[in-house]
Amino acid sequence: MGKAIVKLNIATYAFEEYVVEVPCDKEDVDDIILARAWRILKEQEGGSLPYGHREAQIIKRVD
Repeated sequence: MGKAIVKLNIATYAFEEYVVEVPCDKEDVDDIILARAWRILKEQEGGSLPYGHREAQIIKRVD
C-alpha cells in the first residue's frame, strides 16, 4: 500500500489551500485518489467544506 500527496484548493474569498496524504495502491487511477482526498479533507474539517470553485492536484505518489 502506497500513498499520494494531494494539494486541494477551494477558491473562496480567502482562497483556501490544503495538503492531504491519501493511502492508495499502485493501480489506483488519479480520479479515485482525488475523490479520497476530498473525502479525507471533509472529515478533517468537521463534515463540511466552504463553497467555491474546487481544484485538486496530485503532487507526489509513493509506492
